[in-house]
Amino acid sequence: MQYLAASSDRMQIRRDIRGVVLGVAGFILTLQIVAILVIFIIVIIQNFDVIVHISEQIDETTTNALSGYILSVLAEAMDEYLGLGMMIGMICGLAWLIIIRGKRFFTSDIPRVNSKAKFGTLFLLLLFIFGVQGFMALALVVFEPLFNQGGGSLTDVLDESTTSLAITVWGALYIALIGPICEELVFRGAVMRKLERYGSNFAIIVSSLLFALYHMILFQAVFAFFIGIILAYTAGRFSLKWAILLHMINNGIAVLLTYVDNEILATAMGLIYIVSFVVMVVVLAVRRDLLAAQRTAGAPSEPRVFSRAFASPWLISYIAITGLISVWLIFA
Repeated sequence: MQYLAASSDRMQIRRDIRGVVLGVAGFILTLQIVAILVIFIIVIIQNFDVIVHISEQIDETTTNALSGYILSVLAEAMDEYLGLGMMIGMICGLAWLIIIRGKRFFTSDIPRVNSKAKFGTLFLLLLFIFGVQGFMALALVVFEPLFNQGGGSLTDVLDESTTSLAITVWGALYIALIGPICEELVFRGAVMRKLERYGSNFAIIVSSLLFALYHMILFQAVFAFFIGIILAYTAGRFSLKWAILLHMINNGIAVLLTYVDNEILATAMGLIYIVSFVVMVVVLAVRRDLLAAQRTAGAPSEPRVFSRAFASPWLISYIAITGLISVWLIFA
């Protein structure tokens, strides 16, 4: 009987890991495909007369001209409407989480409140997020020169993608509003809630890992993993709405710094991040009892849950594919 119970637990873990990986993968693919389709449709609508005019004189020359014309306007539209496409793609991608969680996505995942959050606690959690920003800034000073020597960069792709998005209205709305809401519904909503049966620590770590690799840019992924832990703790300890708020504040500041090209403001935020990092280290050192309490309260429901989860071919494939893309982008 004990063997059957252990076997049943192992199969259940594998099924749940498969479910969340397929859900996240479906979310990512839907986001990308719908975003491209939206931009393509906008281009067709805006240039319909020109496309019809060229296509009416179809021969080899005009076919090449039509293809070149569409590709050129697609490139321009990508800069202007990528944010809009990403927002629509994200909203469509939420259907995967509804499929996996069913009505629980609405009845328990989203509205659940575990305890009332005090302003001081939320402010401290925000400082921790800023502290991670400070830690990553310090890490960048150390590691970026090493990658530069190898012909790569930790931040080039991130800077280009963030700037190109944030300078448009649609992109700014995506980064600061729709993105945080949808990502929290996915990772701290459906994914984390589905895994909480195995202990809150397991749910926090696995959902944060999936969230990190979903970004597919190495430097951003490392940052997102630690931020994901803070947001997952916030959603699990209090409620999802506070995780959404903290996420929106963090992303909103990034958009603000892009729009307001002010060296004094950028320097001030950099100092705030570094000071927040020091505060975070001091708080964690002084209040080690809080970490110990979380480690005990969120302990896995059974001793081999991590090894069984990370033995899943679905999770291994997700880590391998997103990890390879992240490494490739460093040297692209």
